[in-house]
Amino acid sequence: MHDARSVENILENIIHDEFPQGEGIQSISIVSKTGLMIAGRSASSARAETFSAMAAIMFSAAEATKHDIFKDRIEHVLAVFHNTKLIIAELSSSMLIVATVDREVDDQRVLASMSKIVTMTREELPWLR
Repeated sequence: MHDARSVENILENIIHDEFPQGEGIQSISIVSKTGLMIAGRSASSARAETFSAMAAIMFSAAEATKHDIFKDRIEHVLAVFHNTKLIIAELSSSMLIVATVDREVDDQRVLASMSKIVTMTREELPWLR
């Protein structure tokens, strides 16, 4: 039998399983590299599209820097604010995972959970590379 769940629903379930509410996690979202919100919860519910576009632009700028200057592989983008951190990592060749967390939350814990989301996504949606 064919699984009728949408890609968005599958991604929502994966996010929810790995990042339950609370624990210093403000928002987790999946955005396309073109800046469209795909799944999850944006840091700004009123401006979800703007937030998604900005996250995609930041990652794109970091990638451009990588290609032009460092000649190295990008792992993630981290922006640290007074009370919050923004972490952006690649989910697939066309999507990003974006997390906003309280400043005191351990980066490695968040990155480990983001990595699990990448693994679970590849298992659930093997065609999404």
